[in-house]
Amino acid sequence: MARIAMLLRIMPADQDVDLDNLIEKIRKGLPSGFELRDAKVKPFAFGMSVVEAMFTIPEEEGASARLEEYLRRFEDIQEINVLMSTRL
Repeated sequence: MARIAMLLRIMPADQDVDLDNLIEKIRKGLPSGFELRDAKVKPFAFGMSVVEAMFTIPEEEGASARLEEYLRRFEDIQEINVLMSTRL
């Protein structure tokens, strides 16, 4: 089965969120078949930093929605933006 790579920008709920800890929490609980390949903390605006994360997910109907649904469960995440998506 083919895989999809998705680059997401994950915006924290506030500036006090420990982004490295958030990345580890995301990595630990990912659904089966989903993988966090890379994650970097990057400066964004007004002193705020964001996480840019590269996920690989199965190429199946609803997989990207399941990833977003999983990420929205975290109280420390305010917003998720898809920066890029491509078939591997």
